[in-house]
Amino acid sequence: MASETYARPRGGNSKSNGHLFYRKIQRLGASSLIVTLPKEWAKRHGIKYGDVLTLFDEGDKLVIAPNNTRNMISLEFSLNHTHVERHVNRLVLCSYVFGFDEVRFISGKNIRKEQYERVKKMELILPNVEVRYDKNEINVKLGRRNENLVDRLIEYGRLISKLFADYVSLLAGQRIPTERELEVIRRELEVRYEHLMRINYLLLRTANSVKSYNKMHERKCRYMVSASNLIGIIADSAYKLGLDLITMLDHLSEDERERLAFLLQILEVAISTTVLSVKPPSVRKSEESYMKVSYILSMEGDLAEVVSNSSPAFAYFLAKILEIARIVEIAEHIMLCNALIEKYNQAGPSNSPNLVM
Repeated sequence: MASETYARPRGGNSKSNGHLFYRKIQRLGASSLIVTLPKEWAKRHGIKYGDVLTLFDEGDKLVIAPNNTRNMISLEFSLNHTHVERHVNRLVLCSYVFGFDEVRFISGKNIRKEQYERVKKMELILPNVEVRYDKNEINVKLGRRNENLVDRLIEYGRLISKLFADYVSLLAGQRIPTERELEVIRRELEVRYEHLMRINYLLLRTANSVKSYNKMHERKCRYMVSASNLIGIIADSAYKLGLDLITMLDHLSEDERERLAFLLQILEVAISTTVLSVKPPSVRKSEESYMKVSYILSMEGDLAEVVSNSSPAFAYFLAKILEIARIVEIAEHIMLCNALIEKYNQAGPSNSPNLVM
């Protein structure tokens, strides 16, 4: 890589961000053209011989982006502040999902053991987090950010879909489980929900950390963040629905359980199809999901009649399912927009492979 500048405006500084570099196009072989990279830029980004760079065609310009480096983003808070002391775990959680790399809590006095142990609990909640402390500082390493957003989103959607499949099995059973059996199901559900939340935090961290390479890709990242947030809301609603089913299962008639199982089965397939439509972007899968959700939402017009002819428990669960279906519909619209833009946009390449860091 050459370090010389071919030409630049007077007063320009090739070592500073935001300034222009000029390079002379050279020939390689009979038909290939090459251009050298500025030495200062390559050094700043750790670019070495043999590394792979990402190039984006934006019509009138070609954007070159490094793949192997990123700046460390750290936050620092004083434990001498009352509100910091009270919200220390919330600060760790927010820093994690917003894509920061490190959080430091400093104190003018010795760190108390209970302060450290309180923050240490976040290792059980957030994936890849490591908490250390010494005399005057608690250091929280928030872990890697180079996860594949699309794959993580699909994994999360499948786990939520599996929850609904298990609810269908519970409703369609030949008998109502005993109190002891229901308690076992409840404990298993709580463990699965904790696992879902860990993945949700990692999903949000990934979504908020994806590097935007060009203007079109930046917009794609934004609506993928929106989709990730909506899938997280669906997971929370699905968990609460499961707890209510366990509590009120014996308040439903056999016919009502069958009807709810049918609706949940549709919702299960809709969620699975929604997340699968993103890789590769599929208009057909997005439309399939939309039709399934539309079937559930079409019941809203007859809700008053259904409620008047059903038990209070059935009316309650139907309202909950409609609420979840509405959120799925919004998420599906985002996925459909993604699929339509990716498939039919003729203005040029708009995406980066797999939406990774």
